[in-house]
Amino acid sequence: MKFSIIAGIAAIAATAPAAAAHLDNLDTPYSSRGACESAVAGFNSDVRGALLDQFPAFFDSEGDVSSFLTRAFPCQFDQENGNWYIHDHRLEVLTSDWYQQRH
Repeated sequence: MKFSIIAGIAAIAATAPAAAAHLDNLDTPYSSRGACESAVAGFNSDVRGALLDQFPAFFDSEGDVSSFLTRAFPCQFDQENGNWYIHDHRLEVLTSDWYQQRH
């Protein structure tokens, strides 16, 4: 089971094109939660099929990929500057009970 987690993390972390938009925009400030979540939804839509195709051992459906992406790249508020930012929580999601209980 631990090897599966490590392999999944390495494989998904190495997919630069699949998560590039998410990762390229971690420092992009969004003025509202809605603007941030809209951007994330667009990025998710762009990569959902590619992730399913590249990692069928880790994802069973596009819905499964969508759930992963939503959890892995949440929008969080920065009280210091009043903006919303996309955060990268792939590691936490891949090691979470949610991900482990999917199979």
